[in-house]
Amino acid sequence: MKYQIRKSLTETQAWAASSEKQITLPNEGAITRIVLHYVLTVTACLAADTNTQLAAYKAIQNLKIEGSVGGTYFGASGEQMGRLLHVINQVDFKKTNFAKGMTTNNIYGNLILHFGSRPIDAYGRDNPFDLTAFIPAQDESPNGLKLTISTTQAADICDTAIDITAGTFSADVYEVLGLPSMAGYKPMSNTEFYAHSANKSDLSDLHDVPTGCFLRRIFLLSQDDTTIANGGPLLADDEIAKVGLILPKENRRLIESNWVFLTEPLALTQIPVMTAAGAVTKPINQAITGVGILDLREFANPDYGLDLRGYQTGDIKLGLTIQNYAVGDDTIIYYDAVQPYAGRR
Repeated sequence: MKYQIRKSLTETQAWAASSEKQITLPNEGAITRIVLHYVLTVTACLAADTNTQLAAYKAIQNLKIEGSVGGTYFGASGEQMGRLLHVINQVDFKKTNFAKGMTTNNIYGNLILHFGSRPIDAYGRDNPFDLTAFIPAQDESPNGLKLTISTTQAADICDTAIDITAGTFSADVYEVLGLPSMAGYKPMSNTEFYAHSANKSDLSDLHDVPTGCFLRRIFLLSQDDTTIANGGPLLADDEIAKVGLILPKENRRLIESNWVFLTEPLALTQIPVMTAAGAVTKPINQAITGVGILDLREFANPDYGLDLRGYQTGDIKLGLTIQNYAVGDDTIIYYDAVQPYAGRR
């Protein structure tokens, strides 16, 4: 018999600046979703400051999930992964309120790591036990499956007036137990950090796309100032003009899109306005800049996107047109991918 459970893990981790913190995940059933919760104690919460709420997400530099048997299931590394994943949550969970608010000296955040392709079901409801992709936890060894959190610096996390002094991480895990087999699709998402070096025309800035998998989406987060202080890193829509997928051996372009079309899903999001005491007042609608989404499920399989299992590294490239280059510009590329999994034999 199949069981669906949500488990609040008893293990927590205390905040420490520029360090790695690990939470051991259960090795049972199929893990379909992990929600990472955190509260950060800070030196101040500024009055009517829309950036302070985002400081909870800027405090996470990298996230990864690794097993002793199945390797890396989720790898988000480079910089500012917390904020990138928060933006992805805004796309996938439009009805969820991520404005967890603040008290006078605490800010709160949630990150949802959803591994399947259908975070919302056919009726528009939240779908946490989505088996279109999952971590096959019961095939892992005891204490072998880990969620690792890399933190940023403590000082100037939002602007020069806000430093982190303490904090706590905890997690809820959504599992499906009693499955007759672990066969299915497992996540293998990963990121690439790219520092711009010059302007590049006509999609000539090329990046190897992950192969041997199904590629669902590509997220690009573009920054023109990487300093943490004064509200940074700053997102910018004027760094990338075009994005495309290219088959270089065939001299053929599969997809070519202007940047403006990739930003449409993020046209408006709700940002909370804070009072001097740190209470959340009515949210305002504010555009998210600097983030583009190329959803490959629109062009191929509606759940899994492009089937790249028969391709080798270098067979397919992500091409970018870079403009308005200045020292300090960079882009984080997040490849949302899954891979067929037959289970342990």
